[in-house]
Amino acid sequence: MAAFPLLMPATKLPPKLIVFDLDKTLIAGNSTVLWTEWLYEKGIVKDPIYRQINREMERDYAAGTLDIAAYERKQSGAFRRLDEATLTKLVSEFVKKRIAPLVYPEAKQWVKNAVSSGTPTYVLSASTSFLVAPVARMLFGIENAIGIELERVDGFFTGEIAGIPSYEEGKVERLQEVLAMHGFAFADVLFFTDSRTDLPLARAAGFTCCVNPDPVLLAEARRSGWRVLKWELPLRTQIALGQKA
Repeated sequence: MAAFPLLMPATKLPPKLIVFDLDKTLIAGNSTVLWTEWLYEKGIVKDPIYRQINREMERDYAAGTLDIAAYERKQSGAFRRLDEATLTKLVSEFVKKRIAPLVYPEAKQWVKNAVSSGTPTYVLSASTSFLVAPVARMLFGIENAIGIELERVDGFFTGEIAGIPSYEEGKVERLQEVLAMHGFAFADVLFFTDSRTDLPLARAAGFTCCVNPDPVLLAEARRSGWRVLKWELPLRTQIALGQKA
């Protein structure tokens, strides 16, 4: 197996567990917002309220004031009437057509390094698990994926969160379960993230790499000596997506 190319500063040893955030870390976008737009594109959703809900979510997320349970309750109205088979088919097509072009080349390489080293590797996201797991598996070959679980009744989502949401402190709690399973400690964890909302886990982890960090995370990275990474999509992809003229 190939050696992982980053050693933990405290121990000078490779990490024992590698964790990647998903949205704006591995991919250049928010998978939940993009999923909602996909539902509009497919004609499943027509009411513009869900775009407004997502705008409010992004505003509150950036401010660190998002009520994740209230958001899921409102936003899931866009897909609550979809049965499991229909949802699975839609998600698979969505991942291939809308998420795959947004994968950072650097993300692919870091994930490849992690998997090639034999280090247990996880995607841990505040997006819903029915999106996170297919993205992790289909685009990165990662089978270990944790997202927010939504309650199902008779095969349909209710919009209520089941268990601990993997958001803010909830990511620490969800990862604690993984660490207990492996017999590892938080000091053994290398974490990749972009967002201030992940500061609880960033501070708990043995070391954190900040990918295109927001201002709050960047300031903490500088104080804590974390690594700051700048990842970009290829220019031709940015042009195709309208991000560059």
